[in-house]
Amino acid sequence: MSFKAFFLEESQYTDSQLPEKAINPFAERGVFRKRVLITHHNEPALILRIFVGTDEDGFLLEQCFSQLLLNSETLAILYGQHVHLFNLASHEVKSHFLDDYAGDLYPVPDSSSAWLSETFLATTFCYTFLISLDKGIIWRSAQCAIDGIVINDIREEVIYGSGEWDPPGGWRPFMLSMATGELINIGSMEQ
Repeated sequence: MSFKAFFLEESQYTDSQLPEKAINPFAERGVFRKRVLITHHNEPALILRIFVGTDEDGFLLEQCFSQLLLNSETLAILYGQHVHLFNLASHEVKSHFLDDYAGDLYPVPDSSSAWLSETFLATTFCYTFLISLDKGIIWRSAQCAIDGIVINDIREEVIYGSGEWDPPGGWRPFMLSMATGELINIGSMEQ
């Protein structure tokens, strides 16, 4: 893969000559929070400046989870309450609001792959989303948790996951339809 992407710590130096692009779907309410370095053939190529929104009281709408996943054409950035899809050639950005705090990204059908697929799952604290690189959000599941979701497997058009309902440690297994996101089953609390 000729492109790679990394979140940079605040203290990490980058060449001031590198081009930068802001990812800020919030206009005046956006607050700069993170930098992403994109390399091409292992050479620094671009810095993305990631912004988050604020609520009506000025509090940041973010938490500790963030993730990057890419393929040869697109970088998916999960941060705050959004999935941002950055086209590596055109630098076009499509931002998708999840209306909940970000969790993890999972390629489809191999949820453990490190390669961004055409459709992928994004989880938040409460929901699972199926997202297409071209079409955006295809569906949002019913509530699967209150404090985090883990996708364990995808097979035979069923998503197998666990949602935390009673933190810390009160996880319940669930199954979702891959086609519709409908809840097929939710299990009892795991101890």
